[in-house]
Amino acid sequence: MQSLDSQIFRGGTKVLGLPQGGSAVAALNIEFVAKPNEAHKVHSALPVAITGALGELDGFAGSFVMIANHEARLVTVVTLWSGEDRVQRCNENARWLRALVAPYLDRFLRVQTLAAYGSGATKFSPQSEQACIEMVQVTGLIEEALCPA
Repeated sequence: MQSLDSQIFRGGTKVLGLPQGGSAVAALNIEFVAKPNEAHKVHSALPVAITGALGELDGFAGSFVMIANHEARLVTVVTLWSGEDRVQRCNENARWLRALVAPYLDRFLRVQTLAAYGSGATKFSPQSEQACIEMVQVTGLIEEALCPA
């Protein structure tokens, strides 16, 4: 019996009302609480650090750093990965992303790999913002402010 995760990421399978064809993008999602004295730096420093560290890697399709509107210490970082080995790339780079957030980290809340669905290209474009907003709504992070990396 296959796991739900493998069915979602595999093309051609319809699971629990998800679209036919599987996800073309995998998203590595890290949620954490920033240190009180570092929270004000996250929105400007992390996008640059992520792009510098991951920007040239095969399959890297962009990222977002999201700061909660009502609590500036609550941070969500999402990196997007495309290609045949998108889930593997997501998993391989989780360690690097954890290292990038470490200087700002008070404590981790959640780290997960998601199948990302939405309209638009995998590289940042005007349509990518809508795709990210849809993903944020699905993951329950509706009150987040988007900061594309």
